[in-house]
Amino acid sequence: MLSALIQKFDQLGNELLLAVRHGDESEINRVDAQLQPLTRQIFDFEARDHSEIMAQIAFFNRLAMKNCEDDSSVRRYTTMMSTLFVRYLESAGSSKPVAPKQNIPPLLEGYDPALHELILDSLQERVAVFDLDYRYIYCNQRNAEFHNKRPSDFIGRHLLDMIDRHRFQTRAKPRIDQCFGGARLSYTYEAADAHGRMFEINCRMTPLTGPGNAIAGAVLILDMQPMFARMA
Repeated sequence: MLSALIQKFDQLGNELLLAVRHGDESEINRVDAQLQPLTRQIFDFEARDHSEIMAQIAFFNRLAMKNCEDDSSVRRYTTMMSTLFVRYLESAGSSKPVAPKQNIPPLLEGYDPALHELILDSLQERVAVFDLDYRYIYCNQRNAEFHNKRPSDFIGRHLLDMIDRHRFQTRAKPRIDQCFGGARLSYTYEAADAHGRMFEINCRMTPLTGPGNAIAGAVLILDMQPMFARMA
């Protein structure tokens, strides 16, 4: 079912490109009117196994990368992708319960990214997901704010672009590698945000599994507690 929806989307995408090349406004409007509800249908699809989860997330990741020059599109698709991560985190081993779907406000006609941003902004934790090359495939708003950046700034970027090499080699990489090996980890460290404010951070790592239960990356959930400056 999901694969058929994605194939239909790709077919319509090809039809849209052809209509744009021919300058056929009526055809462009016709195809575009089908693409928006189809995108919503793919988003609302409840994946039945890891293969469908990865295909669903990869679909929106592909759209974000395809529209990388359009900030609003990147924000829209990464928000949809991140909401899917939140939806499936519980099945991936998160200890944090995910709100039941019936508590999420229904989507308006077409697509309103503000609804999904509202869901993500309600998370107190920083969330990041890496592929096996240590590159971001998802970053939520709170994690981006910690670095004084936008979520779209992280997509496809290497972790080394965000932290220094020493921290990467001595702290992050060894633990992420364990997670890639199937381990679930939890550890605490201290770090400053982009504004120099110190936090005590508890990082929980969970493997992200793909088709056939193969590990495709790592999910990081970071709880932060501010550290007050010590009296001199």
